[in-house]
Amino acid sequence: MSTFKHPVRHQIRPAEPIMTLSLDTEGPLIVITVSGEIDMSNAHLITDLAEHGIGRRPARLVLDLSGVTFFSAHGISALLRVQSTAAHAQVELILRDAAPCVIAILTATGTLTSLCPGRGHRHGEQTARPVAQLAPRVSALSSV
Repeated sequence: MSTFKHPVRHQIRPAEPIMTLSLDTEGPLIVITVSGEIDMSNAHLITDLAEHGIGRRPARLVLDLSGVTFFSAHGISALLRVQSTAAHAQVELILRDAAPCVIAILTATGTLTSLCPGRGHRHGEQTARPVAQLAPRVSALSSV
């Protein structure tokens, strides 16, 4: 005698995205908010969205990195490409509220100074208004 068992059907839920992006206009600013993991599978999406935003000719492009939970070398490449595109278009690039993982990787690779040439060395203070700024998690730039 054979017994046939029906497979149990589990409801399959779609996987959560590893990164989310949003683009908002705040007066003369375009703000791109990045949350989640930035890795080789998705870093190019930041560049693509930033190029789209820069094409609108804002006075400033703000990248809010406060929700980033993982940051790879591909994220560094994306930020450097965005910086280059913004500079070419004469759009000021501001990195706002970078998560600790972003600051750690940028610092360890020496990229922090190239992205943020005016960043002070004590307590994250600004020494001059650079083309790109990186604000600590609690900062005066939060209102930008």
